[in-house]
Order: sequence, then C-alpha cells, then structure tokens
Amino acid sequence: MAKTQPETFIRKAVVDALRLAGWFVYYNMQMGFGQHRGLADLTAMKDGRVVYIEIKTATGRQSPEQIQFQRDCESHGVKYILARSVQDVSSLLNFKALF
Repeated sequence: MAKTQPETFIRKAVVDALRLAGWFVYYNMQMGFGQHRGLADLTAMKDGRVVYIEIKTATGRQSPEQIQFQRDCESHGVKYILARSVQDVSSLLNFKALF
C-alpha cells in the first residue's frame, strides 16, 4: 500500500477550498516528455483570472525550474502562489456569495 505524502493532503485542502469558492481547479500532472518543466501543481480559473499554485510542505523547496516558471508567470502579469496551507490561498477565497 502506497503511503500518501503530506503534499497530497495540502493539495486536496487547497483544491477543496478553491472549488467551494467557485474556482475551476485542476492538477497539472507531470508526465515527462512534452510537459513544461517547472509547471505549477495547480491551475485555478475564475472570472477571467488564472492563478498557478505550487504546493509544498512547510520544509519543501522549489526546484530551479519551478522558480523560473514562477518568474515567467509574474513577468507576464499572471498570479503565482507558493502554497504550504490553505491560508496561502486565502486571498482567492470569497465566501460572502455563499451566505
């Protein structure tokens, strides 16, 4: 039986919170050939906005390719979040519409 990694729990919590707030979110599975090196774990879209989210544990570090992808996103005006918990995406969560 495979052991679930802590990053998986963080990713699930982030995805669940964003979907509850109305975001379309998908996981960018790294498959190798043809995949963009450093691509963030998640892509989230809502109201014409696109956000890339890299999930890391409290001690996890970005690879050089992930750092470059973050720089590329930000240089083109695209939001990029390094998320270690749901709190790191709290700026994207607006639950007022639910109540």
